[in-house]
Amino acid sequence: MSSTQDHTPRRRSDFGAGRRAAVVIASTAAARGRASDTVGPELVAWLSGHGYECGEPVVVADGAPVAEELTRLLVTLPDAERPRFVITSGGTGINPDDATPEATAPLLEKQSPGIMHSLWAHGLQHLPEAGMSRGVAGVRGRTFVVNLPGSPGGARDGMQVLDPLLHHIQAQIEDVRDHPDDHRRTPAGEVVPSSGPGVVAARVTGDRLDAQAAEHAVTTAQTGAAVTFRGVIRDHDSGRDDVEGLTYTAHPAAEEILAETVAAVAADHPEARIWCAHRTGELEVGDEALVVAVAAAHRGEAFACCAAVVDAVKAEVPIWKQQHYAAGGHDWIGL
Repeated sequence: MSSTQDHTPRRRSDFGAGRRAAVVIASTAAARGRASDTVGPELVAWLSGHGYECGEPVVVADGAPVAEELTRLLVTLPDAERPRFVITSGGTGINPDDATPEATAPLLEKQSPGIMHSLWAHGLQHLPEAGMSRGVAGVRGRTFVVNLPGSPGGARDGMQVLDPLLHHIQAQIEDVRDHPDDHRRTPAGEVVPSSGPGVVAARVTGDRLDAQAAEHAVTTAQTGAAVTFRGVIRDHDSGRDDVEGLTYTAHPAAEEILAETVAAVAADHPEARIWCAHRTGELEVGDEALVVAVAAAHRGEAFACCAAVVDAVKAEVPIWKQQHYAAGGHDWIGL
């Protein structure tokens, strides 16, 4: 029994209306007229289908010309003229002149490794060579940049992964808080309503976490036991004792997945009330990265539920950490 998979990106509302997008094709052969660019028009049609004003793809040779075009789009152009999305295709492999990631990374203010992880995972379902792509993704100002492979199949896989994320990415870089009410971000310390019985809060935030406020939020006159877990950044890990800090990065859907994960645990512990938050961004040794507070009528239920929430969040929620060392260098944990 066999089946075929539709790789055509889904059409959604024209949320890109009034915004620019740009496509950059890194191909020495196409730039010199020795080959035709078939990927660029597909990317332009995809972005235009979401309402973005996207001109013809810019085709440049591999190497320095890529850096020059990205600098023009992200730095030289006036703020009002810069595109909201820049999609590159090509130059992500390990050929001697493949340098698109090296041209992109220095221009980014924030990287989004979760996006690339999703692209690699999707591509590996179809082709082992997808793991050879070295692309990067991230934000500069209010522009999101992502490197896709140069092959038509790799670019189509990229569109398939990015299509349901475009609106969410746009909302975040424009600081539009349009998340569903059942797991809305709010300032630190406030109770965040969330779906699911017994779930007081489930959120991903860049704000400092307040364990005391979390415990207070779950405790009522009916709860005889309250348990609080504080996941604190330590100065040692993986045999090294010079950890000086961590940078946590979340997948765009991390908060939604966190809410679903906590709700699933709550269903197994109907007597408990749960508050859960995971922090993102740059954290120092001693900072709290994860806080879970659980209240129940009895201590056994409170302890069991709290442990289940922590284990489920660690296993299910796509949040990755970049561990920094005092001696220099870093490691990615959890990719």
